[in-house]
Amino acid sequence: MIVRRSPAIVLSLVLSAAALSVAPALAKDGGAAADGSVERDRDPCDAGTATFARLRVSTVDGNSARLQVTGAVFSDDNDLWAWRLKHNGDVSDDGRARGREDSDLAFRVSRTMINLPGEDDIVFRAENLRTGEVCRPLLSY
Repeated sequence: MIVRRSPAIVLSLVLSAAALSVAPALAKDGGAAADGSVERDRDPCDAGTATFARLRVSTVDGNSARLQVTGAVFSDDNDLWAWRLKHNGDVSDDGRARGREDSDLAFRVSRTMINLPGEDDIVFRAENLRTGEVCRPLLSY
């Protein structure tokens, strides 16, 4: 009788361990965790171009007082872009960036911001300095 229960016990332990190892991975990237901690917006930029921008806002791991904000522009050229991150109407950071060949001509900006009381309005604006094309994804978090 011990012989029959032993495979069942081993199998249940293996399946339990597998389930526990997959759950944190799903929750970390926002896939299966429905806690609402990750928000995303996508802006197609100017009509007639393949360029688009993304904005992602989430809380910093284990710290709901800080936001992790990531803006990215995906373009088909390596032009210079001027970018700006705004938080509740105030400029949080700005700069210039150029897409790189090894990143499919995309660039990414990631910053940490204070999670203010109430709703936080986050805007990522990027302008192509050669063509004047503007991308502007925004989120209320």
